[in-house]
Amino acid sequence: MEDNNIPFSEKLSKLRTARGLTQHQMAQMIGVGIAQMRRYEKGNSSPTLDVIKNIARTLAVSADELLFDEGEGVAANRIMDKKLLEQFEMVSRLNPHDQDTIMTVIDSMIIKNRIEEVMPSYSDAAWTREMRKVAAELRKGAKDYSDDEIDDIVDDAVKAVRAEDSRRGENIGA
Repeated sequence: MEDNNIPFSEKLSKLRTARGLTQHQMAQMIGVGIAQMRRYEKGNSSPTLDVIKNIARTLAVSADELLFDEGEGVAANRIMDKKLLEQFEMVSRLNPHDQDTIMTVIDSMIIKNRIEEVMPSYSDAAWTREMRKVAAELRKGAKDYSDDEIDDIVDDAVKAVRAEDSRRGENIGA
């Protein structure tokens, strides 16, 4: 939310209307009666934690966004990089397929960095053997991805490692 110090009831109403939902539709989607929904939006009642989770899912926002003013939320206090936090908030609003794709990319980069931390420089043949082992492990955890998609992820990770090492003046294949 861009506005500061907005009561929960107003945030709920603004987010619901921004999504094009009626109070009746919203009530059905979060599992409460229409009268209860009206009480939430008038500020006469506060939802339970389970209802807050349902509201957040239905409106595709974080519970932080519903409950805290800008900059007060847990994520905002733990993620110091404001741009990164904004990007994560935007990702949270994407459809589940796109979120999964982004998670795969993030997981790949984390794997790449872990590999960099633990693997000494190898010859190309040794490097290829190690990467095949990594790819085999990745395949076990990525059953929904084709072999070509997994190979592309691994190839991108290898290219990224080699490009970074080239920038540092190192040569992995040496």
